[in-house]
Amino acid sequence: MESAGEGRVTFDWQSVVYRDFDVDLDEPGSRSGAALDALLDDLGVPEGEGWALVGAWAEQLSRALAAGVPALLRRLAHPDVAVRRMVPVVLAYAAAPADVIVPAIREHSLHAPDPAVRLGLLVVLGRYADRPAVRAQLRRCLRGEPADALGAALGLLLRPAPRPGGASAVVGSGATSTTDGAGPVEDAVVEALALCGGEAGAALGELAWCDPEWAGAVPYGPVDAVDSWLVGTPEVRSRWLTLMLAALGDGRLDAVAARVLVEAADRLYAADSTRYACHAAAVGALLDHPDPAVRQAAASTNYLQACGSYLDALAVAASGPAARRDPEVAQAALARLARRGDRRCLPGLRERVAAGTAGAELLRPAAALAEYLWPAIRERLAQDLPAAEVNALLSGTQQWRGGGPAVPEVVAALERLSRRVDATVSGDPHARPEFIELEAASAACAFLRRWGLDDARALAVLRRVAVGADPETGLAAIRALMGQNTSTDTTTRSSTRSSTHSSTRSSRHSSTDSLTDAAADSADSAAGEMASQVIPLLLNVLARRHRPGRVAGRRGWRFDDNACGWLGELGPRAGAAAPALRGMRDDPAEAGALRVAAADALWYITGDATGAVPVLRHFANPGTASATAATIVTQRAPVANEGGVDAALLARAQDALRRIEREIAAAGPGDEGDDDRSAPTG
Repeated sequence: MESAGEGRVTFDWQSVVYRDFDVDLDEPGSRSGAALDALLDDLGVPEGEGWALVGAWAEQLSRALAAGVPALLRRLAHPDVAVRRMVPVVLAYAAAPADVIVPAIREHSLHAPDPAVRLGLLVVLGRYADRPAVRAQLRRCLRGEPADALGAALGLLLRPAPRPGGASAVVGSGATSTTDGAGPVEDAVVEALALCGGEAGAALGELAWCDPEWAGAVPYGPVDAVDSWLVGTPEVRSRWLTLMLAALGDGRLDAVAARVLVEAADRLYAADSTRYACHAAAVGALLDHPDPAVRQAAASTNYLQACGSYLDALAVAASGPAARRDPEVAQAALARLARRGDRRCLPGLRERVAAGTAGAELLRPAAALAEYLWPAIRERLAQDLPAAEVNALLSGTQQWRGGGPAVPEVVAALERLSRRVDATVSGDPHARPEFIELEAASAACAFLRRWGLDDARALAVLRRVAVGADPETGLAAIRALMGQNTSTDTTTRSSTRSSTHSSTRSSRHSSTDSLTDAAADSADSAAGEMASQVIPLLLNVLARRHRPGRVAGRRGWRFDDNACGWLGELGPRAGAAAPALRGMRDDPAEAGALRVAAADALWYITGDATGAVPVLRHFANPGTASATAATIVTQRAPVANEGGVDAALLARAQDALRRIEREIAAAGPGDEGDDDRSAPTG
């Protein structure tokens, strides 16, 4: 290795971490890694000599610097262009006295034949731009070849900032000084930065700072890199963005860079909607760009949609010829207009509903406009639609207000869906209905739970579906009949009910103290009537558990488990189900999951701890179980572990047991229940 003492070089690791890359540094790409390895081999740098505190890439860079500046400068004549291009990248992190490094760098930056090497060397010179001769050269290069102009602009922009006491350290783009000792950034610098989308960007793309594996292919990568360097200087970024958006709009800049520029405009507007509103109109104009990639990027904003000029452009894109030319952009425009409550989206939304192309993701943002859209939704639901469209319409309108008038159409849709599902199951009990049909039926039941429980026909249809051939759709109907105070997801595990229904036994009186006696009696009467209707339906689900066919729903939850859990939710009102549940809990021939679910439900219904605890302990602490098995529960899917223990069952039993024991401890002695039974068998 050549002498490392020449030139008194030290490694400026701050610029690697805070300006160019990030923490946990790896090589920016295999191309750059191979080039740096080749340079190290040529320099003869031994292993282990490097700055190892901020990542492998920085360590390799610092190893190359250990060879000394003269040795690195000689590699600018290396026959391998990849090695030559790596030299300025390494030198950019060399903190060395100016008289040691500047003369040679100035000379090479003027005469190196490779534009990428010249660009990199001008970035290196930027470290010494406080010297008049260096600054003058950089300013001259702004008027030179595109690669030279971009390198000079980056050199002038990304200079080290002075520290108190005169020391200097390169800082990141979030703190880089573009004005200290030089005044505001000149237009010539900003104009040179805007060359990053052309041949100058291609030269930058040959250096490690823009390795395609790290930054993306040219021109996306160089444009994105320059934008990232400007994040900390929003005024300069805005001026650069004005030039870049103009070039994108008239076709001088490749469409692939559109996403970078639109995101930059979006974030600038979010930071200061007054100062940077000028970019909203420019982005809006891109919605009419001939390239679909540019149009799609211009429609993908988060903050600009609050600006009037951009909303006007969205309204144009969302309807008429523009919408027919690019339906995808029109849909994005409609969603953004709808989110703002802008009624100009209504014709487009109605048109899509009528055509069957209004997905849930388009309808959800339109909740504020529900009153204007329900008639179109009702008209569409009245038709015999595919299950996917029914599901989209009902899922998309789930949070809308004013759904009551649509109850007749949803009832009819549920009847059609139920017939399809039952026909599938009736022909073969083991047949699995289409997932989307089950989803749509569940969505219809959820809609009727919210809007249809005062409608006689809706109640009648829900009761018929509840005893239909398919237990999964039946459970969805039962859940709807249980009313608004239950979960909206028919597949929710019954263990989630604990906090609500443990209070049914202990806190009911206090929760109704503030009501009049008449109101409390009315509420009790309605709850009792509901319970009397759904208890037989849930027991019917449990009675069918031994029949051939599916035992679990589309998301994996067992039908008998859900039925037990929902009986438990009813609390003491489900007392009529206690004998059946007790039989399941204490029967060793029943599946363990059902016995645990029944024990848990009975605890909520009767307060029967003496009957529940032994069963739960049996499954929570099986003879082969251990702390390892308990840990496995949280790490894997619900299957038996290596010891033969059903992890899901183990977790369920342990959870129920903990809750019951906590409540018993909180209640004090004498509150263990009165069902005095022996420990379960088998």
